[in-house]
Amino acid sequence: MGVSFTGDWDRLSRNLDNMARRFKSDVGKRIGKNLMKIERKILDHMDKQDLGWDELDPEYAARKEKAGLDPDTLRATNTMYENITTDQPNELEGSVGVKRGVKTKDGEEITDIAIIHEQPDNDGTKIPARKLWEPTWNEVKDDVASDIMGVTIRTFKK
Repeated sequence: MGVSFTGDWDRLSRNLDNMARRFKSDVGKRIGKNLMKIERKILDHMDKQDLGWDELDPEYAARKEKAGLDPDTLRATNTMYENITTDQPNELEGSVGVKRGVKTKDGEEITDIAIIHEQPDNDGTKIPARKLWEPTWNEVKDDVASDIMGVTIRTFKK
């Protein structure tokens, strides 16, 4: 006893391939737009200083002022700010972060500085936590998920 298929299976296969390509393309575009939105939100938080960070230590603030550095938290110069960027290696992946390999004039990796400030708790050592990335992601993650889900639903309704 055997099974025989009826219908235009080649056409079905082509339609499914086209749907997959369209889906990846549409999702890729939405991910790209969301990455840019997240990058803008990160930069806005740095500009507005609105994430409830602890004030700078008065001695450190005085040293920054004396050196002519920016008084804002997470900014002495604009090196980190100017090197926050997006990366989208393919349609289904992407990230927002600080470019690797960029160093301050003192030779410190900007990514290390970003990681130190993102630490989970103020551990009482030299630098208190001043989270930027986690609270920003928490602000946007539901909208990003909803946006991607919308693309998925539209693709399969067609």
